[in-house]
Amino acid sequence: MDTLIFGGLLATLIALCRDASRTAVLGAWWVMLAAVVLLAVHHLAGGPVLGPFTGPVR
Repeated sequence: MDTLIFGGLLATLIALCRDASRTAVLGAWWVMLAAVVLLAVHHLAGGPVLGPFTGPVR
């Protein structure tokens, strides 16, 4: 998840440094924001499970 976030931020930064059009910069930013929101929702919903989970500990 972190790699995708940093990659998207890097792509946005590159678009800014290359003097890309405002539409390209805003497009990259919105795509990045959507990816972060979707990944956060997936993570908070319990998508990734680390290790074997057999149930609650008693």
